[in-house]
Amino acid sequence: MNPLCIACDSQETTLVGKLPVFTPDYLDQSWAETVDAGFLYRCEQCSLLFRWPMPSPEALLIYYRGLDKDERWHVDSEREVWTYVGSELADVPIPSVLDVGCFRGNMLRQIGSELSCFGVEPSPSARRESEAHGITIIGDSIDSLRSEKRRFGAITLIDVAEHLPRPLEALQILSHVLAPRGKLIIFTGSTDALSWQFARQDYWYCAMPEHVAFFRPSWFHWAARQLGFRVSSVKRLPYEPAAFRQRTDETLKNMSFIIYRRLERFAGIGSILSRVPVIQRIGNWQSCWWTSARDHILITMTKNADAPFTKDVAPTASP
Repeated sequence: MNPLCIACDSQETTLVGKLPVFTPDYLDQSWAETVDAGFLYRCEQCSLLFRWPMPSPEALLIYYRGLDKDERWHVDSEREVWTYVGSELADVPIPSVLDVGCFRGNMLRQIGSELSCFGVEPSPSARRESEAHGITIIGDSIDSLRSEKRRFGAITLIDVAEHLPRPLEALQILSHVLAPRGKLIIFTGSTDALSWQFARQDYWYCAMPEHVAFFRPSWFHWAARQLGFRVSSVKRLPYEPAAFRQRTDETLKNMSFIIYRRLERFAGIGSILSRVPVIQRIGNWQSCWWTSARDHILITMTKNADAPFTKDVAPTASP
């Protein structure tokens, strides 16, 4: 029996395929025979793709709390997506922004000088770095915001939504602390990108065990209706811009990898491929980065002026 959708609890879910293993470890733990990378499922009702089984919310939160600020996600210059986020922050109803998963606070330090800046961050060392740069940390998870009384002009989730084990419930909590006409700004991968449609379950983005939920614009339109929001902007971007040579190199590598995986699934062909010297090297790849593909979306959801407070939802450990 297929699992229920992690967003809408629909029983109408379809198996897409077995997910690959990309990382050398499983949430910083050694891979064991009992660890299952999971399968990719699609919900026919809300369009979400999701990993199942997935790491427990508690295991995910422990992993995020253990991340060291000096070992992950170094950013030497302003990211392209931050520029677009900054533009969205120019007309928020209250001059404040809450960045969920702010880590060291790099984005807020770059674009939040005209706003009061707040953050949610599970990593203690990253929290301290953010606070040292004037960012007020108000929690270590979305769940920790349930009793928050302040309201914010904007809430940002940059490279965070794909980590949410119950995405609609997480957005419900965030809706409660967002001011009327406030903006919920989300940057994440989009499953309707051509590169993702070609690769399906072999795509690099869903090959990391901490990535559990995968979206397309139609999901956010669906979610907006549940929450009393409207989708006010959709912009398609790569994870990071790249020169023509890198884009070509990544495209060719990924096409080779994905075609190999497709052929490998046919009985008897896998053993033949493994005996061809040049081709067998592709079989040793766990996955391929394709960060230059135009496979991300920057979604802005604006809260309706008359949106009611959302109902309480069951606790779920989330970033």
